[in-house]
Amino acid sequence: MSNADFIANLVSGAQQGYALYGVLPSITIAQAIWESGWGGSYCANYDKNLFGIKMPGAKPPGMSIVQGSYATDDGGYYRRYQSWGDSLEDHGFFLANNSRYANIIGNTDYISVANNLQADGYASDQRYAASIISTIEANNLTQYDIGSYTGRSINGSSTQANAQADIETPTTQYGIIPNSTTMSSDILYGRRYRVIVSSLDGEKALDVSQLRCTFNCVKSMQLEPQFSEIVIYNLSPQTENSIITEGFRVTIEAGYEGSQYGLIFDGDVVQAIRNKEDGTTYTLTLVAADSDRWMSYSTLNFSMVRGQNSRAIVENCASKATIPSELGSISDSLSTSQLTRGKVVFGLTRDYIRQIAQSENATAYIEGGKINLVKADDIPGGEILDLSPDSGLIGVPTQADYGVTIRCLLNPRIKVNTLIHVDNSLVRAQQFEQGQQVYALDTDGIYKVIQVTTIGDTRGNDWYTEAETVTQAGKLPAMIANGAQASH
Repeated sequence: MSNADFIANLVSGAQQGYALYGVLPSITIAQAIWESGWGGSYCANYDKNLFGIKMPGAKPPGMSIVQGSYATDDGGYYRRYQSWGDSLEDHGFFLANNSRYANIIGNTDYISVANNLQADGYASDQRYAASIISTIEANNLTQYDIGSYTGRSINGSSTQANAQADIETPTTQYGIIPNSTTMSSDILYGRRYRVIVSSLDGEKALDVSQLRCTFNCVKSMQLEPQFSEIVIYNLSPQTENSIITEGFRVTIEAGYEGSQYGLIFDGDVVQAIRNKEDGTTYTLTLVAADSDRWMSYSTLNFSMVRGQNSRAIVENCASKATIPSELGSISDSLSTSQLTRGKVVFGLTRDYIRQIAQSENATAYIEGGKINLVKADDIPGGEILDLSPDSGLIGVPTQADYGVTIRCLLNPRIKVNTLIHVDNSLVRAQQFEQGQQVYALDTDGIYKVIQVTTIGDTRGNDWYTEAETVTQAGKLPAMIANGAQASH
């Protein structure tokens, strides 16, 4: 799409947004250009989100907005719209119903509006206003600043009234338990957490963090859904029924105050089970799965031309599937082998990803909606986490066949395919048995995580992460892992 075509696609929606919410069309179009890279960003393409507006929050009445496929840096998600037109309208609604931007509503001077946006804190980039102004002038966007601001919403009521009618889920809500009565002598100090159950359309979200919740989240280096079990205690009958009938997605954030806090799990609810522990304690167990829909229903139907490599096939599998996904860690060596002739791709997405992994002697897995294909000798990116008794290590690490099993205080930074350093002097050696092969510990004490289990109880003792690892060279054969997946 040319730049002129991109602008032409936005003019009508920007002018409608001006009539409803008072944001100049030239400003709206320039922001869309600047923030979406002329419509080329992932959010703009796959989620129709031109401005990077996040979930959750208030929205225009009647508009369908769901959680997008792209995660934010703080562990949340961006919004997904049905069209760019919806994104334009939500952008105007967002600015008009946020008091900090009151000085731009109805303002007809694009230079003043751009400078006010920066002064109001819309963007941290000190060149933001200058960039918006230069984009407007370079593309003659002021020609679209026609019409008048009515200050009325689609249904005839004021935009401010609509903002008050919508209930916005807080961006941060957590419980810190300085002294829990369920403990005899220990103190659950500094814990931070949030548990949210949302509806399919994303319009309803229930924060149950103030109730007792337990969770058991397991993520492994396997091409299969990552399941979790969340138990919520003593819900009211009305709320329990609402979750059972409308609860579609569950999100868990946990950790401690400070940097050791983040997203633990985000997935679809596949089953809700009522239970009664005793005469006064009622529970609702949610069985949830990350990427279950992708594994079960995502299909492909496209053609590849001669000369394309395995990485190109993976990228097409991610973007052209009926349920699109993102790419996570992809081995650089996938770019070397090429197709000797054209190929038609038709079938389940998971089957093609598994075939590519097997042909490349790689391990495939999906986590957080992202496809990952890694090889044993790939070096994971990011930091190596050092675990010791001073940094949260619990108990004694135990040697396993291919690596070490480690338990530590709950740490969301420990993910599948990350590296952990443990002093080998702290590791309890594996006891030799007749006929068993003896493996050595990693000489540098660096281990790659292949499975993570996160256990939490917001009113109890459990608050830890357990990691199963292999030596940093990844001695678990990739073909064994993929062969096991093929049997599912």
